[in-house]
Amino acid sequence: MVALFGTRSFREFSSREAANGNTGNDGWGIFVKHEHELTADGRGVAVLKYGRSFDQSGIYKHTASGAFVFYDPPGPTRLRNDLIGFAFVYAQATGLGPEYNAELFYRFPVFPMVDMTLSYQSVIRPALDPDNSYAGAFSIRLRTTF
Repeated sequence: MVALFGTRSFREFSSREAANGNTGNDGWGIFVKHEHELTADGRGVAVLKYGRSFDQSGIYKHTASGAFVFYDPPGPTRLRNDLIGFAFVYAQATGLGPEYNAELFYRFPVFPMVDMTLSYQSVIRPALDPDNSYAGAFSIRLRTTF
């Protein structure tokens, strides 16, 4: 998948504050994503992503990430539709140093059409918080499909 995107400044706001990853400047960018099955049964999948913004329109100038996900992993629960994964992200913020993120996550069904994801994210040198060299976060996410 390849996508081009454009941003327009928020002319109605005199401060042109950042919103949703946009710096408030006009600009454009590109996003590329590739998914590839690594196992014959399709349970192991690699996901590679790259994004680049131009004209200082995005908070992040470059982002590159790789993830490995494994569907229906073996284990004591043997629940169907479980997923375990690991992701690593490199991000270069506009005008700031690089940031590195690692995430380990586990997703499992809790009800029909409702999944829960438990994750731990480690952020090394958070670009938007230069006073800290490390940040970590545990999270619980609920996801639904219909």
